[in-house]
Amino acid sequence: MGYDMHMVRTPDGEEERFGAARREFDEAVAARDALYLPPGDPEYKAAQEKVSAAYDAMYEAHTSYFRLSIWSMRECRAIMHHFGMLLETTTPPEAPSLEAYGISPDEYHDSLGTSGELPEPIGRFQEAMNAYLAWVPAPVNGVAVHKLMSNSGWIVTAEEIRAALAAYEASRGKDPAFLSQLVEEASWWPQWVAYLTAAADHGGFRVY
Repeated sequence: MGYDMHMVRTPDGEEERFGAARREFDEAVAARDALYLPPGDPEYKAAQEKVSAAYDAMYEAHTSYFRLSIWSMRECRAIMHHFGMLLETTTPPEAPSLEAYGISPDEYHDSLGTSGELPEPIGRFQEAMNAYLAWVPAPVNGVAVHKLMSNSGWIVTAEEIRAALAAYEASRGKDPAFLSQLVEEASWWPQWVAYLTAAADHGGFRVY
């Protein structure tokens, strides 16, 4: 269990880079498994090191994706709150219903994963759903906290991210001791800030 973040728009060239890295990872795994050696064998260990390196390269190539465990996300919210990066929110407006658009659950599920133009009612429903998932009250001075509290496909908008990063830049220099300790204890924090910065230029990100 955890939180999987995906940018709304994939950076140019990432699909090709990630695909190449994935193939190298698969080849490294196949080469290791073809050895039929116990894990303690030196040759197996060397092959496993190549697998680990290929996995790291694959993850680094997938720049539109970021993952935090349940515990790390809880910690992330606390850190963002400390720096004034969060916007406290109540529950968003009521989610749109399929019935309001004259769509049956079977019709909607059959449309998922299909290519081509969607039927007009389903297209309107998806637009309404995206608006619901992206909802944030004004003024937008940070990331709406409810979007980081469940993996329901919430859309964290570029506007929210830029406001959060501005708050971070304004406040992080006020407590250098906390920031230094933070980087030691939450080693993923610099990568998270970098991810937010990139996501702001790619339409924000969804939370699953």
